[in-house]
Amino acid sequence: MAITRRPPFAAAPLPSLPAEAWLVGGLLGAAVAGCAGLYGHPAMFASIAVASAAAGVAFYEPRTLGPMLALALPLEISKLAFPVLQTRSELGGGLDPTSVIDAGRLVVALAFAVWLIRPGRARAEVMPSSPLALPLALLFAVYALSTTYALDVSSARTETLRLAFSLGTFALVPFFVPDRLSLRWTLFAFVLSGAALSVVAVYQQLTGTFFWNEGLGLYGERRVNTTFADPNHFARLLLEALVIALLLWTSVGRRVRLAVLAPAMALCLLALVFTGSRGAWVVGLLTLPVAVMALPASRAVRLRTLGVGAGALIAVALGVAAFSPYFTKRINTFTFGFEAAGARPDLVEAGLNMFTDHPLSGVGAGGYQPAFEEDYLSYKDPKIKANITASHTSMITIMAELGIAGLAALAFVVLRWAAYLRGLLRVASREMRAALVAVALISAIIFLGSQTEGRFLEDPYLWLVAGLAVAVDAIARRRPETLPPAR
Repeated sequence: MAITRRPPFAAAPLPSLPAEAWLVGGLLGAAVAGCAGLYGHPAMFASIAVASAAAGVAFYEPRTLGPMLALALPLEISKLAFPVLQTRSELGGGLDPTSVIDAGRLVVALAFAVWLIRPGRARAEVMPSSPLALPLALLFAVYALSTTYALDVSSARTETLRLAFSLGTFALVPFFVPDRLSLRWTLFAFVLSGAALSVVAVYQQLTGTFFWNEGLGLYGERRVNTTFADPNHFARLLLEALVIALLLWTSVGRRVRLAVLAPAMALCLLALVFTGSRGAWVVGLLTLPVAVMALPASRAVRLRTLGVGAGALIAVALGVAAFSPYFTKRINTFTFGFEAAGARPDLVEAGLNMFTDHPLSGVGAGGYQPAFEEDYLSYKDPKIKANITASHTSMITIMAELGIAGLAALAFVVLRWAAYLRGLLRVASREMRAALVAVALISAIIFLGSQTEGRFLEDPYLWLVAGLAVAVDAIARRRPETLPPAR
Protein backbone atom coordinates (compact mmCIF):
# COMPACT_ATOMS: atom_id res chain seq x y z
CA MET A 1 0.00 0.00 0.00
CA ALA A 2 1.43 3.32 -1.05
CA ILE A 3 2.16 5.77 1.74
CA THR A 4 1.46 9.41 0.94
CA ARG A 5 3.93 11.79 2.48
CA ARG A 6 3.27 15.41 3.21
CA PRO A 7 5.72 17.66 1.32
CA PRO A 8 8.20 19.42 3.60
CA PHE A 9 6.98 22.77 4.98
CA ALA A 10 3.45 22.11 3.69
CA ALA A 11 0.76 24.09 5.46
CA ALA A 12 -1.30 21.90 7.74
CA PRO A 13 -5.01 22.79 7.99
CA LEU A 14 -5.94 24.52 11.21
CA PRO A 15 -8.08 22.36 13.49
CA SER A 16 -11.67 23.53 13.86
CA LEU A 17 -12.69 24.66 17.28
CA PRO A 18 -15.24 22.50 19.10
CA ALA A 19 -18.50 24.23 19.99
CA GLU A 20 -17.66 24.09 23.68
CA ALA A 21 -14.51 26.17 23.11
CA TRP A 22 -16.63 29.23 22.31
CA LEU A 23 -18.63 28.81 25.49
CA VAL A 24 -15.54 28.37 27.66
CA GLY A 25 -13.82 31.32 25.95
CA GLY A 26 -16.82 33.57 26.54
CA LEU A 27 -17.03 32.63 30.20
CA LEU A 28 -13.28 33.18 30.67
CA GLY A 29 -13.57 36.60 29.03
CA ALA A 30 -16.47 37.44 31.33
CA ALA A 31 -14.46 36.37 34.39
CA VAL A 32 -11.46 38.48 33.35
CA ALA A 33 -13.65 41.54 32.69
CA GLY A 34 -15.43 41.01 36.01
CA CYS A 35 -12.13 40.95 37.90
CA ALA A 36 -10.94 44.06 36.06
CA GLY A 37 -14.13 45.84 37.12
CA LEU A 38 -13.08 45.47 40.76
CA TYR A 39 -10.14 47.80 40.12
CA GLY A 40 -12.03 50.59 38.34
CA HIS A 41 -14.69 51.44 35.74
CA PRO A 42 -17.10 48.78 37.05
CA ALA A 43 -19.97 49.71 34.70
CA MET A 44 -17.80 49.44 31.61
CA PHE A 45 -16.20 46.13 32.60
CA ALA A 46 -19.53 44.72 33.73
CA SER A 47 -20.91 45.45 30.27
CA ILE A 48 -17.89 43.78 28.67
CA ALA A 49 -18.37 40.76 30.94
CA VAL A 50 -22.01 40.39 29.92
CA ALA A 51 -21.09 40.84 26.25
CA SER A 52 -18.33 38.20 26.50
CA ALA A 53 -20.64 35.66 28.12
CA ALA A 54 -23.38 36.38 25.57
CA ALA A 55 -20.94 35.99 22.67
CA GLY A 56 -19.71 32.67 24.00
CA VAL A 57 -23.25 31.35 24.41
CA ALA A 58 -24.25 32.61 20.94
CA PHE A 59 -21.31 30.93 19.22
CA TYR A 60 -21.96 27.73 21.18
CA GLU A 61 -25.69 27.66 20.40
CA PRO A 62 -26.70 30.17 17.68
CA ARG A 63 -30.40 29.61 18.34
CA THR A 64 -30.08 31.63 21.55
CA LEU A 65 -29.69 34.81 19.48
CA GLY A 66 -33.47 35.19 19.08
CA PRO A 67 -34.12 35.33 22.84
CA MET A 68 -31.01 37.49 23.32
CA LEU A 69 -32.34 40.06 20.86
CA ALA A 70 -35.76 40.11 22.56
CA LEU A 71 -34.06 40.74 25.92
CA ALA A 72 -31.64 43.38 24.60
CA LEU A 73 -34.03 45.55 22.55
CA PRO A 74 -35.64 47.25 25.59
CA LEU A 75 -32.25 48.51 26.81
CA GLU A 76 -32.54 51.81 24.95
CA ILE A 77 -30.72 53.55 27.77
CA SER A 78 -27.53 51.94 26.41
CA LYS A 79 -27.68 54.57 23.61
CA LEU A 80 -26.15 57.00 26.10
CA ALA A 81 -22.91 54.99 26.18
CA PHE A 82 -21.97 55.66 22.53
CA PRO A 83 -20.87 59.16 21.46
CA VAL A 84 -21.12 58.39 17.72
CA LEU A 85 -23.95 58.37 15.15
CA GLN A 86 -26.03 60.62 17.35
CA THR A 87 -29.60 61.64 16.60
CA ARG A 88 -32.50 63.37 18.36
CA SER A 89 -35.26 62.34 15.98
CA GLU A 90 -36.79 59.63 18.19
CA LEU A 91 -36.58 61.57 21.46
CA GLY A 92 -37.54 65.23 21.25
CA GLY A 93 -38.49 67.21 24.31
CA GLY A 94 -35.08 68.82 24.66
CA LEU A 95 -33.24 65.66 25.72
CA ASP A 96 -29.58 65.27 24.85
CA PRO A 97 -28.75 63.52 21.55
CA THR A 98 -28.30 59.77 21.68
CA SER A 99 -26.63 57.23 19.43
CA VAL A 100 -28.39 54.85 17.05
CA ILE A 101 -26.12 52.16 18.53
CA ASP A 102 -27.55 50.33 21.52
CA ALA A 103 -27.64 46.87 23.10
CA GLY A 104 -30.17 45.57 20.59
CA ARG A 105 -28.11 46.56 17.58
CA LEU A 106 -25.00 45.11 19.20
CA VAL A 107 -26.82 41.77 19.40
CA VAL A 108 -27.61 42.13 15.69
CA ALA A 109 -23.89 42.73 15.09
CA LEU A 110 -23.11 39.60 17.15
CA ALA A 111 -25.61 37.64 15.06
CA PHE A 112 -23.84 38.83 11.92
CA ALA A 113 -20.49 37.67 13.37
CA VAL A 114 -21.96 34.24 14.18
CA TRP A 115 -23.41 34.01 10.66
CA LEU A 116 -20.00 34.86 9.24
CA ILE A 117 -17.84 32.62 11.47
CA ARG A 118 -19.99 29.71 12.66
CA PRO A 119 -23.39 29.77 10.95
CA GLY A 120 -24.27 26.09 11.49
CA ARG A 121 -25.92 25.89 8.07
CA ALA A 122 -25.66 27.40 4.60
CA ARG A 123 -25.00 31.14 4.85
CA ALA A 124 -27.12 31.81 1.76
CA GLU A 125 -30.24 30.95 3.79
CA VAL A 126 -29.91 34.33 5.53
CA MET A 127 -31.73 35.98 2.62
CA PRO A 128 -35.44 35.81 3.46
CA SER A 129 -37.36 34.13 0.65
CA SER A 130 -40.42 36.27 1.14
CA PRO A 131 -42.36 38.77 -0.94
CA LEU A 132 -41.14 41.49 1.42
CA ALA A 133 -37.60 41.49 0.02
CA LEU A 134 -38.31 43.61 -3.08
CA PRO A 135 -40.45 46.34 -1.45
CA LEU A 136 -37.97 46.65 1.43
CA ALA A 137 -35.11 47.00 -1.05
CA LEU A 138 -37.00 49.79 -2.80
CA LEU A 139 -37.70 51.53 0.51
CA PHE A 140 -34.01 51.38 1.39
CA ALA A 141 -33.16 52.81 -2.04
CA VAL A 142 -35.42 55.81 -1.35
CA TYR A 143 -33.65 56.40 1.97
CA ALA A 144 -30.20 56.06 0.39
CA LEU A 145 -31.14 58.39 -2.46
CA SER A 146 -32.27 61.06 0.01
CA THR A 147 -28.69 61.37 1.32
CA THR A 148 -27.80 63.11 -1.95
CA TYR A 149 -30.23 66.02 -1.50
CA ALA A 150 -31.33 66.07 2.16
CA LEU A 151 -31.57 69.30 4.10
CA ASP A 152 -29.45 67.64 6.80
CA VAL A 153 -27.14 65.15 5.06
CA SER A 154 -25.73 63.84 8.35
CA SER A 155 -29.20 62.97 9.65
CA ALA A 156 -30.11 61.34 6.34
CA ARG A 157 -27.03 59.13 6.49
CA THR A 158 -27.76 58.21 10.10
CA GLU A 159 -31.38 57.28 9.30
CA THR A 160 -30.25 55.25 6.28
CA LEU A 161 -27.77 53.40 8.46
CA ARG A 162 -30.50 52.81 11.03
CA LEU A 163 -32.70 51.28 8.33
CA ALA A 164 -29.78 49.10 7.22
CA PHE A 165 -29.46 47.79 10.80
CA SER A 166 -33.21 47.12 10.79
CA LEU A 167 -33.07 45.22 7.52
CA GLY A 168 -30.18 43.21 8.96
CA THR A 169 -32.40 42.31 11.91
CA PHE A 170 -35.16 41.26 9.52
CA ALA A 171 -32.76 38.99 7.62
CA LEU A 172 -30.97 37.44 10.60
CA VAL A 173 -33.97 36.67 12.83
CA PRO A 174 -35.37 33.83 10.68
CA PHE A 175 -31.84 32.46 10.19
CA PHE A 176 -31.35 32.02 13.96
CA VAL A 177 -34.96 31.09 14.78
CA PRO A 178 -35.14 27.91 12.70
CA ASP A 179 -37.52 25.74 14.74
CA ARG A 180 -40.50 25.80 17.08
CA LEU A 181 -38.36 25.63 20.22
CA SER A 182 -36.29 28.71 19.37
CA LEU A 183 -39.46 30.55 18.29
CA ARG A 184 -41.17 29.77 21.57
CA TRP A 185 -38.16 30.86 23.64
CA THR A 186 -37.95 34.11 21.68
CA LEU A 187 -41.61 34.84 22.41
CA PHE A 188 -41.17 33.98 26.09
CA ALA A 189 -38.10 36.24 26.28
CA PHE A 190 -40.25 39.04 24.85
CA VAL A 191 -42.85 38.52 27.60
CA LEU A 192 -40.24 38.20 30.37
CA SER A 193 -38.49 41.41 29.29
CA GLY A 194 -41.80 43.26 29.66
CA ALA A 195 -42.43 41.68 33.08
CA ALA A 196 -38.92 42.49 34.34
CA LEU A 197 -39.20 46.12 33.28
CA SER A 198 -42.64 46.27 34.88
CA VAL A 199 -40.99 45.52 38.23
CA VAL A 200 -38.63 48.43 37.57
CA ALA A 201 -41.64 50.58 36.66
CA VAL A 202 -43.34 49.82 39.98
CA TYR A 203 -40.11 50.83 41.74
CA GLN A 204 -40.06 54.11 39.81
CA GLN A 205 -43.68 54.81 40.65
CA LEU A 206 -43.16 54.17 44.36
CA THR A 207 -39.88 56.07 44.73
CA GLY A 208 -40.04 58.74 42.02
CA THR A 209 -36.61 57.64 40.75
CA PHE A 210 -36.02 58.15 37.02
CA PHE A 211 -32.91 56.86 35.29
CA TRP A 212 -32.99 58.86 32.09
CA ASN A 213 -35.67 61.49 31.53
CA GLU A 214 -35.88 63.08 34.99
CA GLY A 215 -38.51 65.56 33.81
CA LEU A 216 -41.07 62.74 33.89
CA GLY A 217 -41.09 62.93 37.70
CA LEU A 218 -41.52 66.69 38.00
CA TYR A 219 -44.61 68.83 38.61
CA GLY A 220 -46.46 66.07 40.45
CA GLU A 221 -46.25 63.70 37.48
CA ARG A 222 -44.81 60.19 37.51
CA ARG A 223 -44.81 58.69 34.04
CA VAL A 224 -42.60 55.64 34.35
CA ASN A 225 -40.14 55.04 31.51
CA THR A 226 -37.66 52.42 32.91
CA THR A 227 -34.95 51.98 30.23
CA PHE A 228 -36.77 54.03 27.57
CA ALA A 229 -36.50 57.76 26.99
CA ASP A 230 -40.20 58.04 26.17
CA PRO A 231 -42.81 56.41 28.45
CA ASN A 232 -45.06 56.04 25.41
CA HIS A 233 -42.56 53.68 23.81
CA PHE A 234 -42.27 51.72 27.05
CA ALA A 235 -46.07 51.46 27.11
CA ARG A 236 -45.96 50.11 23.57
CA LEU A 237 -43.60 47.32 24.68
CA LEU A 238 -45.96 46.43 27.53
CA LEU A 239 -48.88 46.15 25.11
CA GLU A 240 -46.86 43.91 22.81
CA ALA A 241 -45.83 41.67 25.73
CA LEU A 242 -49.48 41.41 26.81
CA VAL A 243 -50.54 40.36 23.31
CA ILE A 244 -47.88 37.65 23.12
CA ALA A 245 -48.69 36.36 26.61
CA LEU A 246 -52.38 36.13 25.74
CA LEU A 247 -51.71 34.19 22.55
CA LEU A 248 -49.28 31.83 24.29
CA TRP A 249 -51.88 31.07 26.95
CA THR A 250 -53.55 28.12 25.22
CA SER A 251 -50.34 26.54 23.92
CA VAL A 252 -48.59 26.03 27.28
CA GLY A 253 -49.27 23.95 30.37
CA ARG A 254 -51.17 25.06 33.44
CA ARG A 255 -48.00 25.49 35.52
CA VAL A 256 -46.43 27.82 32.97
CA ARG A 257 -49.64 29.85 32.81
CA LEU A 258 -49.82 30.32 36.57
CA ALA A 259 -46.09 30.68 37.26
CA VAL A 260 -45.05 32.79 34.26
CA LEU A 261 -47.80 34.18 32.03
CA ALA A 262 -50.35 35.27 34.65
CA PRO A 263 -47.84 37.22 36.82
CA ALA A 264 -46.24 38.72 33.70
CA MET A 265 -49.58 39.97 32.41
CA ALA A 266 -50.54 41.39 35.79
CA LEU A 267 -47.26 43.28 36.07
CA CYS A 268 -47.43 44.58 32.50
CA LEU A 269 -51.01 45.77 33.02
CA LEU A 270 -50.10 47.62 36.21
CA ALA A 271 -47.03 49.23 34.61
CA LEU A 272 -49.10 50.22 31.58
CA VAL A 273 -51.33 52.30 33.84
CA PHE A 274 -48.27 53.92 35.44
CA THR A 275 -46.89 55.05 32.06
CA GLY A 276 -49.67 57.62 31.68
CA SER A 277 -49.63 56.87 27.94
CA ARG A 278 -53.08 57.80 26.68
CA GLY A 279 -52.21 56.70 23.15
CA ALA A 280 -51.17 53.24 24.35
CA TRP A 281 -54.35 52.95 26.43
CA VAL A 282 -56.48 53.64 23.35
CA VAL A 283 -54.50 51.22 21.18
CA GLY A 284 -54.71 48.60 23.93
CA LEU A 285 -58.51 48.89 24.09
CA LEU A 286 -58.53 48.19 20.33
CA THR A 287 -56.01 45.37 20.11
CA LEU A 288 -56.20 43.35 23.34
CA PRO A 289 -59.83 42.25 22.76
CA VAL A 290 -58.81 41.17 19.26
CA ALA A 291 -56.02 39.05 20.77
CA VAL A 292 -58.49 37.39 23.13
CA MET A 293 -61.00 36.68 20.35
CA ALA A 294 -58.19 35.17 18.25
CA LEU A 295 -57.44 32.55 20.91
CA PRO A 296 -57.88 28.99 19.64
CA ALA A 297 -60.54 28.26 22.26
CA SER A 298 -64.30 27.95 22.52
CA ARG A 299 -66.51 31.02 22.37
CA ALA A 300 -67.41 30.64 26.05
CA VAL A 301 -63.75 30.58 27.08
CA ARG A 302 -62.97 33.67 25.02
CA LEU A 303 -65.91 35.58 26.45
CA ARG A 304 -64.94 34.55 29.98
CA THR A 305 -61.37 35.70 29.30
CA LEU A 306 -62.67 39.05 28.04
CA GLY A 307 -64.71 39.46 31.19
CA VAL A 308 -61.79 38.61 33.47
CA GLY A 309 -59.50 40.97 31.54
CA ALA A 310 -62.01 43.82 31.66
CA GLY A 311 -62.51 43.27 35.39
CA ALA A 312 -58.77 43.26 36.04
CA LEU A 313 -58.35 46.46 34.01
CA ILE A 314 -61.13 48.25 35.91
CA ALA A 315 -59.77 47.06 39.27
CA VAL A 316 -56.25 48.27 38.47
CA ALA A 317 -57.52 51.61 37.15
CA LEU A 318 -59.69 52.24 40.22
CA GLY A 319 -56.91 51.20 42.57
CA VAL A 320 -54.37 53.51 40.94
CA ALA A 321 -56.89 56.38 40.75
CA ALA A 322 -57.45 56.12 44.50
CA PHE A 323 -53.78 56.93 45.16
CA SER A 324 -52.76 58.98 42.12
CA PRO A 325 -54.57 62.26 41.31
CA TYR A 326 -52.36 62.54 38.23
CA PHE A 327 -53.85 59.35 36.76
CA THR A 328 -57.35 60.76 37.16
CA LYS A 329 -56.22 63.98 35.49
CA ARG A 330 -54.85 62.00 32.53
CA ILE A 331 -58.17 60.19 32.15
CA ASN A 332 -60.08 63.49 32.20
CA THR A 333 -58.00 64.82 29.28
CA PHE A 334 -59.79 62.41 26.93
CA THR A 335 -62.49 65.09 26.73
CA PHE A 336 -60.07 66.92 24.38
CA GLY A 337 -60.69 64.33 21.65
CA PHE A 338 -58.02 62.89 19.35
CA GLU A 339 -55.40 65.34 20.60
CA ALA A 340 -55.63 63.71 24.03
CA ALA A 341 -54.08 60.52 22.61
CA GLY A 342 -50.87 62.46 21.98
CA ALA A 343 -51.39 63.99 18.55
CA ARG A 344 -49.80 67.43 18.10
CA PRO A 345 -51.68 69.50 15.50
CA ASP A 346 -48.90 72.10 15.20
CA LEU A 347 -46.34 69.47 14.24
CA VAL A 348 -48.79 67.86 11.82
CA GLU A 349 -49.50 71.18 10.12
CA ALA A 350 -45.79 71.91 9.79
CA GLY A 351 -45.20 68.48 8.25
CA LEU A 352 -48.00 68.94 5.74
CA ASN A 353 -46.46 72.24 4.67
CA MET A 354 -43.07 70.55 4.29
CA PHE A 355 -44.73 68.03 2.00
CA THR A 356 -46.43 70.80 0.03
CA ASP A 357 -43.12 72.61 -0.39
CA HIS A 358 -41.20 69.42 -1.34
CA PRO A 359 -43.87 67.04 -2.71
CA LEU A 360 -41.81 64.63 -4.80
CA SER A 361 -38.82 63.77 -2.62
CA GLY A 362 -39.37 65.57 0.71
CA VAL A 363 -36.70 67.24 2.82
CA GLY A 364 -34.68 64.02 3.13
CA ALA A 365 -34.58 61.21 5.69
CA GLY A 366 -34.17 62.55 9.22
CA GLY A 367 -34.88 66.07 7.97
CA TYR A 368 -38.18 66.83 9.70
CA GLN A 369 -36.69 68.13 12.93
CA PRO A 370 -33.92 70.28 11.33
CA ALA A 371 -36.44 71.68 8.84
CA PHE A 372 -38.94 72.47 11.60
CA GLU A 373 -36.32 74.24 13.71
CA GLU A 374 -34.93 76.17 10.75
CA ASP A 375 -37.87 77.05 8.50
CA TYR A 376 -41.14 76.03 10.19
CA LEU A 377 -40.69 77.07 13.83
CA SER A 378 -43.56 79.55 13.49
CA TYR A 379 -45.96 76.58 13.56
CA LYS A 380 -44.97 75.68 17.12
CA ASP A 381 -47.88 75.97 19.53
CA PRO A 382 -46.95 78.69 22.07
CA LYS A 383 -49.19 77.05 24.68
CA ILE A 384 -46.85 74.04 24.83
CA LYS A 385 -43.88 74.99 26.99
CA ALA A 386 -41.83 71.86 26.26
CA ASN A 387 -39.27 72.21 23.48
CA ILE A 388 -40.79 69.48 21.32
CA THR A 389 -39.76 69.71 17.68
CA ALA A 390 -39.68 66.03 16.65
CA SER A 391 -42.64 64.75 14.66
CA HIS A 392 -45.08 62.60 16.64
CA THR A 393 -47.01 61.32 13.60
CA SER A 394 -45.14 58.76 11.51
CA MET A 395 -47.15 59.18 8.30
CA ILE A 396 -46.60 62.93 8.42
CA THR A 397 -42.89 62.30 9.03
CA ILE A 398 -42.61 60.06 5.97
CA MET A 399 -44.56 62.51 3.81
CA ALA A 400 -42.38 65.43 4.89
CA GLU A 401 -39.06 63.60 4.67
CA LEU A 402 -39.48 61.28 1.67
CA GLY A 403 -42.35 62.81 -0.28
CA ILE A 404 -44.43 60.88 -2.80
CA ALA A 405 -41.54 58.52 -3.51
CA GLY A 406 -41.38 57.45 0.13
CA LEU A 407 -45.16 57.11 0.45
CA ALA A 408 -45.26 54.88 -2.64
CA ALA A 409 -42.43 52.68 -1.37
CA LEU A 410 -44.07 52.38 2.06
CA ALA A 411 -47.47 51.54 0.52
CA PHE A 412 -45.77 48.75 -1.45
CA VAL A 413 -44.29 47.35 1.77
CA VAL A 414 -47.58 47.56 3.70
CA LEU A 415 -49.61 45.86 0.95
CA ARG A 416 -47.09 43.05 0.59
CA TRP A 417 -46.93 42.64 4.39
CA ALA A 418 -50.71 42.37 4.69
CA ALA A 419 -50.96 39.88 1.82
CA TYR A 420 -48.06 37.84 3.21
CA LEU A 421 -49.58 37.53 6.69
CA ARG A 422 -52.99 36.73 5.26
CA GLY A 423 -51.54 33.91 3.18
CA LEU A 424 -49.60 32.47 6.12
CA LEU A 425 -52.64 32.57 8.42
CA ARG A 426 -54.64 30.49 5.97
CA VAL A 427 -52.30 27.50 6.11
CA ALA A 428 -50.73 27.83 9.59
CA SER A 429 -51.11 25.20 12.30
CA ARG A 430 -52.72 26.11 15.62
CA GLU A 431 -49.47 27.08 17.40
CA MET A 432 -48.05 28.88 14.37
CA ARG A 433 -51.33 30.72 13.86
CA ALA A 434 -51.13 32.12 17.39
CA ALA A 435 -47.60 33.39 16.70
CA LEU A 436 -48.72 34.98 13.43
CA VAL A 437 -51.70 36.68 15.07
CA ALA A 438 -49.28 38.09 17.67
CA VAL A 439 -47.02 39.35 14.86
CA ALA A 440 -49.95 40.96 13.06
CA LEU A 441 -51.25 42.66 16.21
CA ILE A 442 -47.81 43.92 17.23
CA SER A 443 -47.30 45.46 13.79
CA ALA A 444 -50.75 47.10 14.16
CA ILE A 445 -49.82 48.37 17.65
CA ILE A 446 -46.61 49.90 16.30
CA PHE A 447 -48.35 51.54 13.34
CA LEU A 448 -51.28 52.92 15.33
CA GLY A 449 -49.07 54.07 18.20
CA SER A 450 -46.68 55.81 15.84
CA GLN A 451 -49.45 58.13 14.66
CA THR A 452 -49.40 59.93 18.03
CA GLU A 453 -46.04 58.89 19.50
CA GLY A 454 -43.76 58.75 16.45
CA ARG A 455 -41.31 55.93 15.70
CA PHE A 456 -42.69 53.57 13.08
CA LEU A 457 -39.91 52.34 10.78
CA GLU A 458 -37.45 53.29 13.55
CA ASP A 459 -39.07 50.87 16.00
CA PRO A 460 -36.77 47.81 16.30
CA TYR A 461 -39.67 45.59 17.37
CA LEU A 462 -41.27 46.08 13.95
CA TRP A 463 -38.32 44.36 12.33
CA LEU A 464 -38.11 41.66 14.98
CA VAL A 465 -41.72 40.60 14.40
CA ALA A 466 -41.29 40.86 10.62
CA GLY A 467 -38.36 38.45 10.90
CA LEU A 468 -40.45 36.16 13.13
CA ALA A 469 -43.17 36.04 10.47
CA VAL A 470 -40.60 34.84 7.93
CA ALA A 471 -39.30 32.38 10.55
CA VAL A 472 -42.81 30.93 11.02
CA ASP A 473 -43.11 30.55 7.25
CA ALA A 474 -39.75 28.76 7.06
CA ILE A 475 -40.52 26.50 10.06
CA ALA A 476 -43.79 25.41 8.45
CA ARG A 477 -42.05 24.59 5.16
CA ARG A 478 -38.90 22.97 6.54
CA ARG A 479 -38.81 19.23 7.03
CA PRO A 480 -38.03 18.05 10.57
CA GLU A 481 -34.83 16.28 9.54
CA THR A 482 -33.33 19.51 8.18
CA LEU A 483 -33.53 21.31 11.54
CA PRO A 484 -30.28 21.99 13.42
CA PRO A 485 -29.67 19.40 16.15
CA ALA A 486 -30.62 20.44 19.66
CA ARG A 487 -27.77 20.71 22.18
